[in-house]
Amino acid sequence: MQEYLEKTRQELRLRNYSFKTIKTYLSCLREYFDFKKSDLEKIDEEKIKQFLLNKQDKNYSSQTVNLYLNAIKFFHREVLKIPQKINLKFAKRSKKLPIILSREEIKNIIESIRNPKHKLIISLAYGAGLRISEVVNLKVKDVNLEELTIPLKN
Repeated sequence: MQEYLEKTRQELRLRNYSFKTIKTYLSCLREYFDFKKSDLEKIDEEKIKQFLLNKQDKNYSSQTVNLYLNAIKFFHREVLKIPQKINLKFAKRSKKLPIILSREEIKNIIESIRNPKHKLIISLAYGAGLRISEVVNLKVKDVNLEELTIPLKN
């Protein structure tokens, strides 16, 4: 088992995965190896299903279950070089409803901002319905004060 974890670590590092991803994948695989016990080189979709269902039964989020599946797929595909696909679908991610602030709450937030530049940015983002990435990429020359327009780029 330790040998496989070390090989996985090397493959992840070669592909420039972040330290946190490497740590997470190795932790996921350690649990999977403990669950499977033997024949780690063999793809056993039934065992993988049981393992993932076990995680769901323990109320793991769908994102976490998908992370386990990604780690297992990476191990078989990139470490063991097994061309056979693991035909398991990812768990559906639960959709969280956005928190919508009232106009009064927005007004209070904007009024509480002391820095004029920050106040302008937040007011513009809210008033024009800009996404964060659009605000970040916005240049002064992009704002047309005569027509009161902001052309947005992809």
